Amino acid sequence: MTIETALWWSICRSLLVSTIALPLAAILWQLCSAGSGRSIQKRLLAFGAILPLFVPDLLVGFTYRLTSTRLVHSVAATEALYAALLLIRIVSLQVAVRLVLPASSVTIESLHSWKMQQSPTPGWWLTWLRMQILGPLRRPLAAWLAGCLLCFQDFETAALLQIDRHPIAWTVWLFDAHAAGEPLRNSLRFVSEGLILQAAILVPAIFLLNASQKSTEGLNTASNTKPNGARKRAINVIALLLLTGSLITVAGWPAISNGGSIADGFLTLWRQNTLQPRSKQIAASLITSITAAALALSISRWLCELKSRVLVIAFLLPGLCGSLFVSLTMLAIFQLPGVNKAYDTWLPMILGQSVLIMPRAWLLVTLLNVNSNSGTLHSAKLLGNATYHKSQQMAHAILWRLQHRRWVLVIAILSHWCLWDVTIASTLRPVTFEPIVTRLYNEMHYNRTETLVALTVLTIATPFIAYLLIGSVWKRTSLLRGTDA
Repeated sequence: MTIETALWWSICRSLLVSTIALPLAAILWQLCSAGSGRSIQKRLLAFGAILPLFVPDLLVGFTYRLTSTRLVHSVAATEALYAALLLIRIVSLQVAVRLVLPASSVTIESLHSWKMQQSPTPGWWLTWLRMQILGPLRRPLAAWLAGCLLCFQDFETAALLQIDRHPIAWTVWLFDAHAAGEPLRNSLRFVSEGLILQAAILVPAIFLLNASQKSTEGLNTASNTKPNGARKRAINVIALLLLTGSLITVAGWPAISNGGSIADGFLTLWRQNTLQPRSKQIAASLITSITAAALALSISRWLCELKSRVLVIAFLLPGLCGSLFVSLTMLAIFQLPGVNKAYDTWLPMILGQSVLIMPRAWLLVTLLNVNSNSGTLHSAKLLGNATYHKSQQMAHAILWRLQHRRWVLVIAILSHWCLWDVTIASTLRPVTFEPIVTRLYNEMHYNRTETLVALTVLTIATPFIAYLLIGSVWKRTSLLRGTDA
């Protein structure tokens, strides 16, 4: 199989899956957008809708690998299984894009006013098309482009589902070719072919996101034509069924199918005296991921303060091109004279992870800046200057709840994505260190054992416990400052 064949399969699948996901994401988004702005029900629905984005692809591929082995003699069934798993993630991504992207300032009134001035000239039609793209089509189009990009860059799920040749994915083809000894020059040429196709997605996406939006309170066109009661109930039922099915597929069934062997797996690890070495391996991997996340977060905060669109695009564009492009480019850079001394260190892997998650870090920082209440934060800081120690303690408690807790959550999310990325860890890791995700990735190809399931659970649970401890210590320290002041 050639790279061109793999690219053709991948781009066709991406277009098809992202297109099918559009109406499903629209239904689910309407369900998540219903209700008051800060209702608990709305938050829970939104959290459930985007949860598949946080479930490691490695875990999903590992869970359905046995299913793929039963379908190995049917190309259509194998491809359909992979497309269905991708569809769940793409729907979640498109819902997230619709929730995050502010409504356009091109309102229905603006479109109607322009339509009243209808003229057969080409200039009129160009303006009408531009208003449609930046108006009611802005959110769906941005969601569709994001879905195409994520589907085209997928690697971990396809790699674990691929028993024979299917599902065909260009990322798996190139990763296997490079691991088998393909020269770096050829690998860079192959990844550049995929980069051309990604550019066709990224250029219009950047145009949409970079378009001047004078108001973030624009009219939500999806809610202008409200359906009647019966139709609304039917849409809500479909959305709830879709949400339940996706959560069971990517979170419920992996927990059920692997849950029975967790205890035996931990017992085996304990008897083999491998629990402590594996815990140290997870801790070392977590430290590198937290370092990479903190670096990406710091740069993103700096970019948000500068408010330079050129710098933002320059810093975010490499990460938007995918983990294969980042890892191979970093590999080539650290073989150049002058920087090749750092080739076999942790630096390439940490920088690679930071570059990869930079777009997501910038997005999270932007969301925090938009949703933060500057007036409340300023009042809390003024309260902290009071001479009465209980007032200072109350101020620190408010600052923790409104500001510091958010940054702990952002670091946790970013480091989670870093920890579970296989491509960067496999390509850029130092020889003397094996990240836990590469061990899991390699062992998941061979057999489903109790120890492997236990190790996967330990890898998921350890960061979660660490973040809780970090948050607890940070909160306690913040409150003690208020008491001691």
